[in-house]
Amino acid sequence: MEIGDLDDATAPDAAAVVRGWADVPAWVDALVAARPFGSVAALIARARTEAAHWGAAELDAALAHHPRIGERATDASSAREQSSMRTADQDVVDRIAAGNVAYEERFGRVFLVRAAGRTPDELLGELTRRLGNDPAAETAAAVDALTDIAVHRIRATFAVPHLTTHVLDATSGTPATGIGLTLRTAAGDVIASGTTDADGRAALGPDVLPRGDLELRFATGAFFAAAGVPTFHPSVTVAFTVTGTEHLHVPLLLSPFAYSTYRGS
Repeated sequence: MEIGDLDDATAPDAAAVVRGWADVPAWVDALVAARPFGSVAALIARARTEAAHWGAAELDAALAHHPRIGERATDASSAREQSSMRTADQDVVDRIAAGNVAYEERFGRVFLVRAAGRTPDELLGELTRRLGNDPAAETAAAVDALTDIAVHRIRATFAVPHLTTHVLDATSGTPATGIGLTLRTAAGDVIASGTTDADGRAALGPDVLPRGDLELRFATGAFFAAAGVPTFHPSVTVAFTVTGTEHLHVPLLLSPFAYSTYRGS
């Protein structure tokens, strides 16, 4: 789906899409009425603004049909987001099930957390941690989780890549076109690959990166070899740590014998 499809949809059709992100009626109505957005970034910003006043009532509305962590989900979004639970150790599954019961007895609602991008052990750790919250603090934590899930689902709907880069050839002051890219875990598992476009830019999925240490490898040697320019670095690897679900931009300023990078926006 493109953002223009949502902007141009009838109100009922748009509401059906938005409801899949978070089933909070007033929030759905507000986003439908706020169209056109023109960009996914503008949509996400407005979604966060409209969610800023969520509380217990909105949680109850959204959780009416929400599956428990570790239970079989009947909707595609929840099933995809909880996919890591399919390979969870039985001990972890049992402890999460027991934690769900304890949580519902303590707070009177289903435990809500953004499961996408989290391992079963991380989900168990978050459940255990939040069981220690007082009711007010836990309502706030659950609201944050509901917003987190909604934003993740917006990104997934529009296939928004979670990591972008822009490579500039500092010797010529022009974009570095055609540089091969490989995104992988610190253990070497490839997550995504791509090539910079005519503007030196590229976007790499998935919509939620695994948390932890990742590496983005730029095939800079081949780029300079194609231009007939000697270079000291056959490739450049930028290592960084993912701690949340926000978009990451990793630019590279490149020359044959040096490079620099930073966390962009």
